[in-house]
Amino acid sequence: MKGSAIGIIAAGCLVVGFGAGLVLRPVISPVAASPAMTAGVAQPSEEEATAAVRRYRRFTGTSLERAALKLGDCSPGGVGPGVTCMTQLVMDPAKPGAAPQNRPIGFARVNGQWEVAVW
Repeated sequence: MKGSAIGIIAAGCLVVGFGAGLVLRPVISPVAASPAMTAGVAQPSEEEATAAVRRYRRFTGTSLERAALKLGDCSPGGVGPGVTCMTQLVMDPAKPGAAPQNRPIGFARVNGQWEVAVW
């Protein structure tokens, strides 16, 4: 009897806790829609992001001057300064069998020009 009463009380507390969490969630941490969230944050256009990736020099000294980029959703902050955007990147579209890579890339505005901040 004692064990079942404790189980019932624990289950009741869980139900009350989850219910309070669902009710108070919008008050504690409101979630904005994606376009509204990034509306006040500067982010590169697809052309600016592509130009930044093409200017980027990898640690090997090679560049991605033929890279093709499709820009996805961007969010402020992240790992580095500026914004982090989901991208679909093809390193060299002229190569046969070049597969697109889905990856986040960080962009920061440096002297009025967008640059790759985090690869």
